[in-house]
Formats: sequence, structure tokens, C-alpha cells
Amino acid sequence: MLTEDELVALCVERIAESPKQARRVFHGRGRTWPGYEQLVVTWFAPYVLIACYGEQNLQHGKDLAEQLPASLARWSAEKDVPLTLEGIALQHRDGRRTHTEVVYGQVPDEHVVTEANLQYLVQPKRNQNVGIFLDMGHVRHYLGSFAEQANVLNLFAYTCAFSVSLLEQGARQVVNVDMSKPAIAQGSRNHELNGHDLRKVRMLPHNLFKSWWKIRQLGPYQIVIIDPPTNQKGSFVAEKSYGQILKRLPEFCAPGARVMACLNSPFLNPEFLTQQMQRWCPACEFQQFLPAHPDFPDSFPERALKVAEFVYRP
Repeated sequence: MLTEDELVALCVERIAESPKQARRVFHGRGRTWPGYEQLVVTWFAPYVLIACYGEQNLQHGKDLAEQLPASLARWSAEKDVPLTLEGIALQHRDGRRTHTEVVYGQVPDEHVVTEANLQYLVQPKRNQNVGIFLDMGHVRHYLGSFAEQANVLNLFAYTCAFSVSLLEQGARQVVNVDMSKPAIAQGSRNHELNGHDLRKVRMLPHNLFKSWWKIRQLGPYQIVIIDPPTNQKGSFVAEKSYGQILKRLPEFCAPGARVMACLNSPFLNPEFLTQQMQRWCPACEFQQFLPAHPDFPDSFPERALKVAEFVYRP
């Protein structure tokens, strides 16, 4: 089992590797660190967010917050490399209830972070989703290989990180669909932060299942990203809703379109995605399951985030 000192040293090492980039520096939720299964630590330079799920690792989180500032200062002095830590927020999650307090320095309500040299607005003290899903960073990078002059459909776009990344990597247009108007509005701000031409971005703050006509009108698409919530009552339940999206793909996919189907449910295995696609859109040929982001290792990958790549061949 990892000791407290080893945990602090590991976090310092990971922060020092990417001092200016947002990253997950400790991922206990992947169950690769026995005894720390309910602890995660994220670096939003120059701030740290420590999240504790339930009571199990709350004391570990408090101890880490107490030791980390001095440890980072020592590393910076020993290496003669400037490394600034301005604040630590400790987040205690208990089911749907979340309490966040600043336990060191100051942490702003809003902050601009860098991932893969692109800028995104985050809200580090927000209850649950802070504004960017770092575990999708490698997927954003991978899709860049197919982005040149592509028309992209980004379903369940949230704050449009895929849109920002793919437009930067050469996409001709990105159509973002998400029923959350505040999320879509933050997506526009993310594009503005990166100096993008907003004429290349379409924002549809609508219920996806009532917007198929508009989606068809703006197609066809060379890249389709489907990244739904795990289970959103009244909006999306994977077992009932996923197939209703897949059966529509022939209506707006260009031949050869790349479809990324994502699922973050611990209760559904990877084969759920391939079986659903085979049932509802057999013209989409399965290519591969993308591996997990290296900062998000998991001892039970079948329960973690799953990303399946398909190619539409009518």
C-alpha cells in the first residue's frame, strides 16, 4: 500500500512533469492504488483539486493538502525550476451531495487551463463536472488524424472540448449538440479563448432526440462523436436511448465516416457498444476499442470509460 509520503511524492512528480498543463496526477478511482480507491487529484495549474468520494479517503485528502505545498516548494528549490502552487480545493463527494472548500491559498470560481496547448475554462469549485473531461484528451488527439476539412458532429457536446480540439486540428465545421444552454455557452467561450472563427462552429442547445432534422440539414459528417452521460434521468438511459441514436447514423454519415461511440457506465461492458451498433447500424464496421488515457489507469477496464471506433461503410 502506498504511504502518505509516497502519495505526496507521486503527485509532486506528476505535477512537475507537466507544470503548465491540466492533468490527473492521481487516479485512485481506477483501483490501481489499494487503500486510495476514493481519492483523485487533478492539477489545474497553478491550483490543485483533491476529490474524496465518501468518507473512506477524506483524511488522506486532508493530509495531502497539508503536505503538498511544502513538498512542491522543496522540489522547486532543489531543481531550481519555478513551480507555483496558488491554492488547493478539497472536494468531498457523498453521492449527489458535494461540498468544496479551499484549504490552502486561494482558488478562483473560474480559471483558464491548458490541455494539449489549447485553453479551456474550468470551474474548479463547482459541484461535479468542472468543465473539461481530461480522460478524453487522448481521444481528442487521436481524432486529429482525421480532422482535416472534416465536418464534425459532436453529440452531448458539454463545453465543446472535442469541438475546440478538432477545429484547431483542421476541421471545416463542428456541429455541437447539447441540451444544456450554459454548457454550450461555455463551449463558445472556449472557442473564443483559442481565437477560433465562430462561423465554423454551430451550437445547438436542444434535446438531441428532437433535433434530427437540423442535424441532417448540417451534414453529412466525416466524424461523429457520441459521448452521452452515464445515466441522465429524463434525458438519456443507455440501454433505452443509445440505439435510438445509432439507427439514425445512415441519415447523416458520409461514406467512410468515423464514429466514436463512448460509454462511461460501470454496469455495461464494452460489448454493449458493439452489440448495439450491430443491431441498429450494421453498416458501421467495428475498428477497435481505444485504450484508456495513461493518466486514468483502471484495474477493471470493462467498468471504466469505453471508447469504440467504427467506420461507416454503406
